[in-house]
Amino acid sequence: MADRNYWVRTEQGRTWGPYTLKALDRLRGQLTEKCEASLDGQNWRPGTDFPELKDLLAPPRKVEKKSAPPPAQGPRISKAIAEAFGIKDEPVQVAEAKAAPPPKPKAPEPPPVAEKPLELPESGSLADLSPVRLYALAALTNALGRLVLELEKGRMLTISFRRGTPEHLSTDDPDLSLLRFLQQRGVVPAAKALEAEEQATKTGQDVVSVLFKMQLIPPADAHKLLGDYARFLLDRALVSWRGKFSFEKDAPAPPGAFPLGSKWTLLAESVRRLEVPLLRARLGKRLLRPVVRSGGMGIGKVEELALNAQEARLYASLDGTRTGEELLKSQDTGVTVRLLYLLTELGHLSFAEMMEAKTDPEMEPVKDALKDIVAEPLPANAERAEAPAAKKRELPKTAREMGRQAAPHKRAAAPPVMKSAPPVMHAKTPTPATLKPAPIPRPPPTFAQGPKGESPQAQVKRLSQLLEKLAPADHFEALGLERKSATVAEAKRNFFVLAKELHPDTVTDPALADLKTVKERLFARINEAAQVLGDDKRRKEYEDELEGKKNSVDIARIFAAEENFQRAEIMIKARKYQEGLDLIEKAISMNDQEAEFYAWRGYARFLLAQDRKGAYEDAANDCKKAIKMVDKCLPAHLFLGHMSKVVGELKLAQRCYQKVLDLEPKHVEAQRELRLMGKKA
Repeated sequence: MADRNYWVRTEQGRTWGPYTLKALDRLRGQLTEKCEASLDGQNWRPGTDFPELKDLLAPPRKVEKKSAPPPAQGPRISKAIAEAFGIKDEPVQVAEAKAAPPPKPKAPEPPPVAEKPLELPESGSLADLSPVRLYALAALTNALGRLVLELEKGRMLTISFRRGTPEHLSTDDPDLSLLRFLQQRGVVPAAKALEAEEQATKTGQDVVSVLFKMQLIPPADAHKLLGDYARFLLDRALVSWRGKFSFEKDAPAPPGAFPLGSKWTLLAESVRRLEVPLLRARLGKRLLRPVVRSGGMGIGKVEELALNAQEARLYASLDGTRTGEELLKSQDTGVTVRLLYLLTELGHLSFAEMMEAKTDPEMEPVKDALKDIVAEPLPANAERAEAPAAKKRELPKTAREMGRQAAPHKRAAAPPVMKSAPPVMHAKTPTPATLKPAPIPRPPPTFAQGPKGESPQAQVKRLSQLLEKLAPADHFEALGLERKSATVAEAKRNFFVLAKELHPDTVTDPALADLKTVKERLFARINEAAQVLGDDKRRKEYEDELEGKKNSVDIARIFAAEENFQRAEIMIKARKYQEGLDLIEKAISMNDQEAEFYAWRGYARFLLAQDRKGAYEDAANDCKKAIKMVDKCLPAHLFLGHMSKVVGELKLAQRCYQKVLDLEPKHVEAQRELRLMGKKA
């Protein structure tokens, strides 16, 4: 019963859900006995039909103050009667009423059980806590320490966190070593890699120092290569579901470690790179159950994950009525699988417990193939390994493709394709008229440098102002680059110039913690900009976002607008019209695509105006705009009816109330208004 999900719908037509009872408790005070409830979001019943919801739907009790009873007095006797019967001026004795027995003391209620705060455990099994969830717990709690994953075959993979952000990743697996990674990327030849490894073993130095000494890594590319290698190890760590883990609290990171970027963005980007078949096998039979939201009880916030436009639309469309398989058929498979896996591991989504659904016969071959993946995991470098003797096995992307491959007799053999030599392209020789002069490079930035002899307090103040300036700026401004003419080499050069001034390791005095904190935040900012502008593909995507070519959805602004609107409703119902109108204006500035916002704004303007006839036209236009956006916007029809009735437009008011009843036949307020107007509801 506690895990059951509910949808609730108010008498104004607003719908919330699916939420558990615990999540619905946050709506206490906004729900009345007129609310309706549903278990599937489609079949609605009165909320009072659900015994477990009665406590939430009960109206607030009014506490009446009882005045103390007047003191007992004798009967009033006039002077004439007193003289006639010889009664003296003495008060008449009246028997005191017996005092009521004191109420029996109630048994003390047991104290509420405090919820255990989320924290990163010291050790455990990866089968119980996945690496994604461990990473999220470290990010949520701003963990400082070292997370060690003990994988199969005795291999170790280590992630060092500082304030919840990964700063260093390492492993003892030779197949995942830095030299092997650089060799696969074509940066270091195989012979040179072997020579560097032997020299590092002989001298006892770390591999990075040896590579610099042998000049195998260009200094300008070192930061990017080390960051790419750390993300490569993070991808491998997130799919390590077998083994054990341990967390060494307060363990320092190795020398030279640096923040890899925004902790939540790193997690989301890493999950986007994971292989879809592995994640789908991990979700397994849960995809046959409806996907529901957790009601805000996940780890962290969804808006911190920086979802792209497609992911944000998919998350906003989850209403708890469709199963995971239905979502995969209607949406992009890769995006859907990765988003479901990420948000279910973080607790923002879950799979509802339902009756066992009938399995799709087309999915059986896919399930068998996915079982083979789990039973026989591929080695980490399988994608680059060569197997001339064995033919590579290709997995189908969808069930429909699997069905076609399982039944080849249904398809006709494709005719052979004649291969032809590609046409020879002749490049035009540039003429002097077509040649453009090379742009003059800008000098390195100097805004991070301070005056000579600057005190630590002055540094903190100056760098704090710089952080406020760079935080909302784009990546080009953060590195001091000209957007149109900046090159990758300039981005790397400017990063190293700024890093000399802003790297937190430049602060060695433990007493200057504030200065080191400001430098850490500034270094993370320029590091994020350098990673984007130092990669051609990511830079192109970022420039498209700046130019508005991507239809990005700011889900944080949508949620904030909804929160302001709910507060505005409460204010207007409490007759605080100006406060409610201000909140609605703020909500519309954040999200101008909600018809209901305009309906409430028009009604609030009308109620606030001293001359309501003069304000009627503007207020009615807001309601009509809402109706034009969504014809079934019930509050817009209802408010337009109320305002039309006040100014004497009775025919229009009657039509509006009738439209409300067409949308909701049991609407009590519209029925009452029509009865008062002498019309049958």
